[in-house]
Parts: sequence; structure tokens; C-alpha cells
Amino acid sequence: MSRLLPLGTLMAAVCVIVFAASLSAMTAGLIPNDAVTLWASAMTAGEGQMPVGRILAAYPTIPFLTTTLLQAVTPGGTPTPVLLTGIVLALLAGGLLASFQRVGIAAVIAPLLVVPIVLHPAILRAAIAGPSEIIFTVFLFLLGCTLFRLRAHTGAAEVMGVGLSLLGLTFSHPMGAAITCAAVPFFVLAVQPEQLSRTTWNLVLALLFPTAFCVAAFSYMSWIFPGSGWTFLVAPAEGVATWATGFSTLFGRGLSGSLSIDAGIATLAAILIGAPITCFAVVSIWRLRPLLAPALMFVSTALAAAVLAVTTALFGDPAALAVMPPILAAVVIIYMPPVRRRLGIVAALLVLGWFGGIAGLVIADPSGAVNVAIALEGHHADTERSAAIDLGHASKGRDGILVDTLNAPAIVLGRGGARGLLSPSDEAFTLGILFSRIDAPFVAVPDPQVGSGAQDRLNKAFPLLYRRGAPGYQLIYDKAGWRMFGRTEVVAGHVVVQK
Repeated sequence: MSRLLPLGTLMAAVCVIVFAASLSAMTAGLIPNDAVTLWASAMTAGEGQMPVGRILAAYPTIPFLTTTLLQAVTPGGTPTPVLLTGIVLALLAGGLLASFQRVGIAAVIAPLLVVPIVLHPAILRAAIAGPSEIIFTVFLFLLGCTLFRLRAHTGAAEVMGVGLSLLGLTFSHPMGAAITCAAVPFFVLAVQPEQLSRTTWNLVLALLFPTAFCVAAFSYMSWIFPGSGWTFLVAPAEGVATWATGFSTLFGRGLSGSLSIDAGIATLAAILIGAPITCFAVVSIWRLRPLLAPALMFVSTALAAAVLAVTTALFGDPAALAVMPPILAAVVIIYMPPVRRRLGIVAALLVLGWFGGIAGLVIADPSGAVNVAIALEGHHADTERSAAIDLGHASKGRDGILVDTLNAPAIVLGRGGARGLLSPSDEAFTLGILFSRIDAPFVAVPDPQVGSGAQDRLNKAFPLLYRRGAPGYQLIYDKAGWRMFGRTEVVAGHVVVQK
């Protein structure tokens, strides 16, 4: 019982801190669009408003299904992604504390080492970004641990551990899929040389088989239901474009002349600044190859993943790799005994890395740094999302609203659910687009001249809808670039707008 008390206290404190920080970030509009889309989709699925095929083929799979299940068992209005993020990070903090104590760190000192890691600015950024990035963080930590175990003993359990970690990364975040692809040529560093020389192909196949099998199965299922088997690998190209714009704003023409190489350089700089314990560890174990090789693979894989993400534009924003420094610091402390001999220096380097992590985030996630600066000035970082939330609030009490929630998922959040909305997954929406006819009680569209309004499916099908409305409809809402029209009816000789 005396051992469980510090563990429970630490986990509860971390959960509360992260929950409060995420709620504040949500209010300020700092939560990324991917997290908003995930939350809205989970609410829609939890209420039974999403077809089974889309649920089975949703990506990232692990965060989506977890959020959906939690949404189904929590009271209405619960900020489910924020709650899930706090729970997952609290479990990570408990796992770190138990791991530190297991390797011989005193129970009094271990929490002092855990706090600057789990509350590192990079991990707080991942928590604000939503369940996908924080679950990605957990699997990244598991991958680092299993790589060290694989180097120490290449047995079935160790191989399966690495394989399952790669599988979890692939289905938790698009950048996890990039890490899995980038890790293949670096396995030579994480496997005992004698094992690699005897069973090279068998070993690589065993490491990648769980992921390859699940990707093939998921691709087939995705192709059967939504109609395209590769959409789950194609993250929005806007993610890379946004990162590139922020990077250009910070560094002008770049550091090397190649944006892909610059992504790797930025990731490496963030690691060195946010985890100075890495340099200390390298000096401590310079001649201990079994300890140095897996750490080198871990870092090299992250750098290669950043380059791959920017080069192909298939894996979204490389800023997700900003979480690498605190994770690397935790793995170094657990699996490098020479480092633990000087816990005073380790604690000082962790504190230094916490402050360095702020500068590291500016380098690895320049767009996020700009949004934080806007929020600190008292402005909303995403005015389009705020306008969509306001529309959701205004639409409460009305049913049968034809609106493109895939383009503006924040409407679902503002409304508090998807019931009453006729989204692109509904037959009424599809038939309306197909026959160019609106027959719903209400229809809402954004200004096609502002932001993402040009991508709205209703605006594409009815180019004059926002400006002129539709025959038989009257304007009932007009605010911040959104308009909602209600169908009119003739009752006793008077024109009445649908309520």
C-alpha cells in the first residue's frame, strides 16, 4: 500500500494537469484539426449516426475506436478526447515510475525524474494535439524499450515486442506509419550481429509481419466499405504544407536548400535541445556498442521518418516527432546503467531539457508556436473553427440540417452531438448532391470565398446557395461566414419558416 500511494498520487496529478491544459487549449482553439475531426467522428459513431463500414475503416484506428468506446460510456457533453488523453498520459507516468523503481532508482528520487519527462513541453504539446498523438507517444516509448531488449536478447518475445510496437505506431498516427517504413533499413543496428548473419530475412519478416498483415487486412476492408483502400495512408497534404509554411517563416529559404533534409535537421536539433541527456549518455557508453546501437537506431529512424514524411507528403505533419526528446530521455535512463550512476547530473539535464524543449518546439513545430503566440495575445487561434462551433450552438433544437460535417466537424462539437444533422454519410445528403435538389428542413453552408468554404460539398454542388439561398428557403442564421436557411411553408395564407 505504501508503494501504491505515490504511484496513484502522481498519476492523478498528471491526469488533472493534462486535463486542465487540454481544456484551456481547446477553448483557445489550439487543438489541431485532426483532433477535432477525431472527436466529431467519435461522437457521430457513438450515437449510431455513422455507417458500420466507416467505423471499421476509420483511421487512425486505435485512437478512433478508443475515443468512440469512451464516448459511448460517458455522459453527454463529456470532453472525451481530453479525458482519454489525461488517462493515457497518467498511465504512461505510472509506467515510467514503476520502471525507474524497477531498475534501482530510489522511491524518493524516481518521481522527481518522472515529472520533467511526462510534463515536458513536447509531451504537453502531444496531449493538446489529442488522443492520436499521445497514444503515438506511448507506442514510441514501447518501441524504444523493445529495441534495447531486442539487442540484449534476440528471442521470440523480444521480436514480438518490436513487431507489436510497430503495429501500434502504424495504427495510432500517420507518422507512426512513417516510422515503421523508415525503421526497416536500421534493424541491423538493433539485432545481435550473429543472429542477423544467420537468419536475416526470417528475422525481418518476423518483425514486420504483424504490421504487414494488419495493413493488408485493413486496406482490403477500407476498399470494401468507403471504396478506396489507400485513404488511411494518405494524411492531408495541408499538414505538410502548413509545417513547410511555418518553417519557411522561421528559417527563410531553409537550412540546406532541401525541405526534406531540413525536416531531419529540425528533428535532430529538437532532440539535442530537448534531451541534452542524450549527449551525456553517448559519452558515458561510447565503447558499449550493445547499448549505443539501439539508441542510434531509435534516433535515426525518427530522422528518416521526418525526411520521408516531407518527401512523400503521405504521412502528415512531421511535427508529431517533436515528442521524441522526452521519450528518448526516459529510455536512456531505464536501459543505460552508466547513466544512472550520476542521478544528480541526470536530474539537472532533465530540467535543462524541459526548458530546451520550448525552443525545440519552435523549431520542430513552428506553426504551433505561432498559434500559441496568438492565443497568448487573447485571440482565437482558429476563427473558422470558432464560427463552426457557434453555428453548432445555434442549431440546437433543430433537426434535419443538411450540412457538410466532414469539411467542418466542429459543428458537431458545438451542437453536442450528430443527431439531427444530415451529413455526407446520410442518404439525404448523397441524393441531394446527386439530383441537385435540396429537400431538407434546413441547410447550412459556409462562405465559399473564405478558408475551407471552397471545399464544402454543398457549395460545390450549389455554387449560389450561400449568396442567394435556395428556392423555398429563408435565411435564419448569418454570422461569421456561415448561413443557415430554413424551409418555408404556406399556412393559412401566410409564409412560415421551418422551426
